[in-house]
Amino acid sequence: MKKLVAIHSFKGGTGKSYLAANLSTIYALQGKKVCLLDMDFRAPTQHVVFEPKEVKHWLNDVMNGSAEIKDCIIDCSDKIENKGKLFVGFADFSTEAIREMISKGRKWETEALQRILLMRKDLLEKLDFDVCIADTSPGIQYSSINAVVAADVAVVVSTLDDSDIYGTAKMINELYEVFQKRVAIIINKAIGGGNMGDLERAKIVDALQEKYKQAIIGVLPCYCEVGKIKRASIFSYHYPKHPFTEMLRMIAAKLDML
Repeated sequence: MKKLVAIHSFKGGTGKSYLAANLSTIYALQGKKVCLLDMDFRAPTQHVVFEPKEVKHWLNDVMNGSAEIKDCIIDCSDKIENKGKLFVGFADFSTEAIREMISKGRKWETEALQRILLMRKDLLEKLDFDVCIADTSPGIQYSSINAVVAADVAVVVSTLDDSDIYGTAKMINELYEVFQKRVAIIINKAIGGGNMGDLERAKIVDALQEKYKQAIIGVLPCYCEVGKIKRASIFSYHYPKHPFTEMLRMIAAKLDML
């Protein structure tokens, strides 16, 4: 089933954008036609990962109604040596563009939601993508809410920090339930690294399931080697047999079932 997946988090620093890039790569390597959308207009990072040589139109232009999505996406399959079809739509990372997006009012955001819904239809129907992954801004921003509303599934990335757990639970209860969205939780940067076993993961899930009241589809330990690799090097592609990559494949499979 074709779908748009929104990757969201309550706060920054959860590894949300990193997971979005790696999940997109895993889907592409599985033979799916994938489009990754950098919709974190306040702090875009996917340009650092994929290093586009020339961007004629940004996703900001789509949101402003001055460009169509077909003119914004760039074929970045060479990043995985053309072993899959991976396209990316980039957000303008200039200071001026970020400042402009932050200053947008509610009327503009309402119009932007309609453009996101049209963009979703174009991507999945006209451009025939199997999976589109939207990397959103953390917190309750209008742009993030719009992406969540338009998505088929919302993935919320949380850490084990107390303030993140509290904020994530509150965000799910007060925002996601209103929109009646399918929600899946990923716990990232859990302490334990390669020594974390299935029993420890099960304990984390049991402890948080009642707070989140949504399916927890993965607990990713904090691997030092994942943190050390340069952002421009996609971990799941270069280290296909690493436990981190294998767990992401399991997460991708669970998302397919939602």
